[in-house]
Amino acid sequence: MISIHSSLHIEKSFENIPTLESSKMRLFNILQDENTNIEQVEKIVSSDPAMAAKIIKLANSPFYRHCEQPLGMHQSLLTIGIDMVKCIVLSMAVMDSFSSGSKHAVQLWGHSYAVALMVLSLGLNRQEKETLFTGALLHDLGRMVFLCKAPDAYIPLFDIELARPGISVEQDIFQTDHTIIGENVARRWHFPDEIIGIIRNHHMPNNRSSALIFLVNAVITELENGRPVEIDQYSRMLAGYLGKRYKDLVNVCIQRYKTNTVIIENLF
Repeated sequence: MISIHSSLHIEKSFENIPTLESSKMRLFNILQDENTNIEQVEKIVSSDPAMAAKIIKLANSPFYRHCEQPLGMHQSLLTIGIDMVKCIVLSMAVMDSFSSGSKHAVQLWGHSYAVALMVLSLGLNRQEKETLFTGALLHDLGRMVFLCKAPDAYIPLFDIELARPGISVEQDIFQTDHTIIGENVARRWHFPDEIIGIIRNHHMPNNRSSALIFLVNAVITELENGRPVEIDQYSRMLAGYLGKRYKDLVNVCIQRYKTNTVIIENLF
């Protein structure tokens, strides 16, 4: 039987969560600047062997590679694009902070990558795209905390639920849940309020951004589990934030899911 962990126990463990690795976050912030050029990115990436290796590996994967000659760093960056580099940089910064390489952590990041890549294309302008992208990458940050700080209690829940544990299950075991934990960690790491709001509300949307993350997260979760996408139960809420054509967004997600899955498979 799984022992009950108090929210106080989890929250006290915040004291042991390190800050995000500075060089990666410096690169992430540079990537957010639309005036950044590829030479600046290449210079910083080349100083981090693990990051450089992941970028080159992805660019030389069958999905991207269209020539026989192996791609070096410069061509690799041009091939995969800035958005994918941002995806790699931020996720590596967070993963390094938690030092978690478990299969559940890898699967969790694969899911977060998928949501981020999908929702990026749904933004109306650059600012919204940046907010959605970062919020999607971090929407399950609280789950990573649980995996890192309470693995003996949290990991078995994946087998019991046959999926990522739901909020009600987390509340039963920990008297808190991954949205609350993720919000607190993101605030500790000084992310903007818009990102913190997405993390806190991605299961109970309160604006367009959190509703888009909710929608994409729900669609991808169903597809990952091989189930038909059923979102009619959320129709009133989604229509309220996204308009009556929200079902068109569902179809976009379904159509693009396979392509994004192939990209993500080559990241690990």
